[in-house]
Amino acid sequence: MRLLKRILVKDKVCFRLLLFWVFILSIAYSSLSLLRHIHFQSGAFDLGIFDQTIWQYAHFLSPINTIKEKFILGDHLNLTLPFLAPLYWVWQDVKLLLIFQAFFITFSAIPIYKVSRIRKFSPFVSLCLSFIYSLFFGIQFAVFFDFHPIVIGVGLLTWFIYFFEAKNLPAGRQGKKLFWIFLTLILLTQENMGIALSGIGLIYLFKKEYRKPAILFIVGGLIVSLTSVKIVGLLSQTGYQYWPSLSLNPIQLLSNFFDSPEKRLVWLYSFSWFTFLPILSPGTILAVFLDLSQYFIPQKQFGHMVTPFLHHRAILAPLITLGLFDVLLFLKKKINISILVVILVLSSISQQFIFHFPLNKISKLSYWQNEQWMDDNRKLFTLLPKGTSVAASQNLVSHLSQRKEIYLVYPRIKDNICKGCWWLEFAGKPEYLVVDLHPNQWVTQLLESNENFQSAVKNMEKKGKIAKFKNINNAYIYKINYK
Repeated sequence: MRLLKRILVKDKVCFRLLLFWVFILSIAYSSLSLLRHIHFQSGAFDLGIFDQTIWQYAHFLSPINTIKEKFILGDHLNLTLPFLAPLYWVWQDVKLLLIFQAFFITFSAIPIYKVSRIRKFSPFVSLCLSFIYSLFFGIQFAVFFDFHPIVIGVGLLTWFIYFFEAKNLPAGRQGKKLFWIFLTLILLTQENMGIALSGIGLIYLFKKEYRKPAILFIVGGLIVSLTSVKIVGLLSQTGYQYWPSLSLNPIQLLSNFFDSPEKRLVWLYSFSWFTFLPILSPGTILAVFLDLSQYFIPQKQFGHMVTPFLHHRAILAPLITLGLFDVLLFLKKKINISILVVILVLSSISQQFIFHFPLNKISKLSYWQNEQWMDDNRKLFTLLPKGTSVAASQNLVSHLSQRKEIYLVYPRIKDNICKGCWWLEFAGKPEYLVVDLHPNQWVTQLLESNENFQSAVKNMEKKGKIAKFKNINNAYIYKINYK
C-alpha cells in the first residue's frame, strides 16, 4: 500500500515508469516491424517508395521515384523526409528507418503525459493515459505496416499539443518557440496534416480559453491542406491523384461513414479503446468525422484507405486522447478518476487480446521463425551486380530499393502475345529481374497467385525475354533482353 501511495503522489516515480515503458515498447514495436520486413512481408508500397526517396536525399539525388514513376513530391508533399536522410549516413539500411519510426512514435507518449499533468491530472492518472495512448490500435497497425511519414506526423502532433499548452505556463517562453517549430514541421510532413490541425482546433473550440487559436487552427489547417494539394498537383504530370470523387447528397455523405464493415470496425476500435468515453466530447466527434471524411466520403477508387489495418488510423490517437482529457476533467468533479483510468487500462489490455491487435504477434513463435527461402533471397541479393537497375516482385522491392532505378513487377494477361498468356510488366528498362518462385506465397507478395506468376516467368523465358543469370533454389535473378 505504501508503494502504491507513493506512485499515486510522486511525479518523478511515474515519469520514470513511463520512460521505462516507452523504452520497452519501442523495442517491442521495432521487433514487430523488423520481423515483418526481414521475413519478406513488407512491400513496395509504402516502404520501398520511401526507402528509395530517403536514400536519394541522402545521396543528394533528385527524388524521382521509379516505383511510383513520378517526382516524389508530385505524389505527396512529404517535405520532412530530407530531415531523415542523415539516418542513412549512419547506417544505410532500411531497417534503421523502421527502428526510427518505432522509437519516434512510442516516445510521443511523453508529451501526452506532460499535457495530462498540465491539465492537473495526477502523475498516476497521467501515466495510465499515456500507456493507453501508446498502445492505440492505429499506432500498432501503422508500425506493423511498413513506414509512412504520417506516423512521424502523429509524433510531431503530440509535441505540438504539449508546446501549445505549455507556452501559456509561467516558464513557457521556450515552449512558444518550439510550438512554432513543431507547427511548421507538422504542416511540412504531408498535405493532409493541415486537416489533422483542423481536427485539433475542433477539440479546442469547446474550451473558452482556447477559442481564438482554435479557429485559427481550423481555418488555417484547411487552407494549408488545400494549398498543399494544389502544389502536389502542379508537381505531378497527372494532377493530384487522391482528389476525391463524391456525391453532394447529405444523406449519402453521412451514410458513407458507416456503409462498410471495415468503416464500422474503425469506429468500434477507435472509441472502444477508450471505453467509449470520448463520445461525450463533441469536439472529438467532429474531429474524427473530419479526419475520416478524407477517406470515407470519396467513392471507392482508394478503398484500401478505409481499412483499420494500415497507417491511416494512427492520426486518431492524439485526437481522441485530447478529447478524453476534456471528458475526464468534467468527470473529475463527480467520480474518482484514478479508479476510472485503471478500468480504462484494463479495458484496453482486454481488447488487445480480444481483437488480436498486431503487438500480439511478437508473442507467437511462428512470427520469429526464419525459413530457408528467406535465406535464399538474402544470399541471392548479394549476387546482384552493384548499381544496376532492377525490377522485382512486390515483397522483394523494399529489400532492393536503395538504388537509382527499382521497378515493381505487375503480373498481367497479355492476349497480344498468346491467348490467356501471363506476363510480367514493369516500367523503365531495368537490366535485371529478381523473383522468388517458392510455393505457397500470398497474393500480397506477388500481386497474383503463385501459379499465374510462375506461368508469367516461364512464358517470358520461352519467348527469350529473360535469361537466367543466377539462382539459389527458388530465388532467381534474370537478365532482361530488350531485342
